[in-house]
Amino acid sequence: MSEDLIPVQRAEIVIGEPLPWSVYDANHVLLVHKGVVIGSETELQNLMEKGPYREALSPSPAAPRGEGMHPEMEGGAVVPFERIRLTPGDLVQLKPLQEGASERYNVHYLGMLKGRSLMVTTPVVEDKVLFIREGQLFLVRAFAGLDVCGFKAQVLASHMRPYPYLHLKYPAEVHTMRVRRALRANVDIIVAVYDRKGGRLKASGRIVDLSVGGARVYSPQVLAEQGGTIFLSFKVVLDEIEEIVTTPAIVRSIAHEIDAKGQPAVVSGLQFTGLSTAQRLVVMNLVYRQLYKEG
Repeated sequence: MSEDLIPVQRAEIVIGEPLPWSVYDANHVLLVHKGVVIGSETELQNLMEKGPYREALSPSPAAPRGEGMHPEMEGGAVVPFERIRLTPGDLVQLKPLQEGASERYNVHYLGMLKGRSLMVTTPVVEDKVLFIREGQLFLVRAFAGLDVCGFKAQVLASHMRPYPYLHLKYPAEVHTMRVRRALRANVDIIVAVYDRKGGRLKASGRIVDLSVGGARVYSPQVLAEQGGTIFLSFKVVLDEIEEIVTTPAIVRSIAHEIDAKGQPAVVSGLQFTGLSTAQRLVVMNLVYRQLYKEG
């Protein structure tokens, strides 16, 4: 059993009411998504027979001075900035620390002068460079390896030449927290399903929930029987980079739901079994970026 999960008790599930959490098996493979309604005693019994687990309902670890880090974290440490080893071009998120501000801006890390300042690109919204005043305070968040990092930083200077960028005050310390191995995000990606690698096209569908361990797929028909193996192909777009991800997957769960358009759909919980290291990095990058947007 994954250390992030605890067994679901039968009394915790109320027939006819949306689930308050997603349900997994002992290997952290998604069985039923949060919000799904268990509509009958038979459905509940079938779910309980699979030995369901859920994430523990514990409060998120504290972050810098009460400013929330991302909820999908565990553990924590305080380290010097240079320990997190950001590289030029890495995605960084800026959140204004002022009353009533809810915006989050994705920018790129450019570099640093140790002990003096960090440089990041200036936020751009709808193709317009934002005016950022000197002295403005931000919560800065970034991913480094398997850690999500956060620190407060004040704007030292804003420059427009030779391109718009900011100097941020060098942080005295950075709060880091390890993200869970099964970190997942809501997505909307078209996927093609084959019976085997290089085989015939069986179906198409949409990935609505994605992690490096697997996916939740909506499709018009059943992709395979539970426990069966299929082959997936889908495209991941990261900035100007497009990567085709191909992998075999095992069907771990099958359910029936109504999709966002009000149409009946088959929902398959899939476990990836053949992602390469490069593909894992691509999928993890996409998941991280989507979680930044959801913030």
